[in-house]
Amino acid sequence: MFHRLVRTMDLYDGLRMPVRVGRDELLLIHEDGQTWLVQRRCPHADFPLDRCTVSGSQLRCPGHGMEFSLRTGQCLTASYRLEQYRIDYDGPWLGVEA
Repeated sequence: MFHRLVRTMDLYDGLRMPVRVGRDELLLIHEDGQTWLVQRRCPHADFPLDRCTVSGSQLRCPGHGMEFSLRTGQCLTASYRLEQYRIDYDGPWLGVEA
């Protein structure tokens, strides 16, 4: 089932949009023209990533500064992994299949 999250025309750089799909808490991020969908809480200390910073394709947790690759989900300094979700499109809508 396709879950609509946001219209593509409503995306803007700096977007950090928490979303719930079923029981999963996710975070939609749009920065430098790229969009990612990841788990909403840091796998290191369960800190919300809503105020994360993104530089290039790296996400930095605002809680403890852990950095993750948005390409792989892998933490750059430890063995933690950020769960990523595939983004799908349905006409003007961006969403996820669940």
